[in-house]
Amino acid sequence: MNTKLILCLFSFILLLSSCKDEHAYLKVTNKVHNVRLENISFGEIPLGSYILPGESTSEYILSDNDDRVSFPMSKQISFYMVKGDNRVYLKTKEYYRVDKNQNLIIEISDETEVVNPMNE
Repeated sequence: MNTKLILCLFSFILLLSSCKDEHAYLKVTNKVHNVRLENISFGEIPLGSYILPGESTSEYILSDNDDRVSFPMSKQISFYMVKGDNRVYLKTKEYYRVDKNQNLIIEISDETEVVNPMNE
């Protein structure tokens, strides 16, 4: 009887360890001079409402428990660039790739190539 109990317990522990979710960490930093970035997203995943120059979004945990997440992922960063009363929606030309157990920090700077999807 003890052997059956031990086997059941071992099987349960093995099942729990195999169900461990995979995750990655993602953060975006604003290195663009004199503009605010708003509504920052990695594909369809929102990362932050706004960041000023020199600031970063909070670290976002991408988990494969989320239906929008499937590792590896390759997405554009989209955001509104805001200066004064001017506001334009942009996406990075580059697709950023993140895989499980990765910590990815993306810097949006003056040199980052972007496109305006409204003009495509």
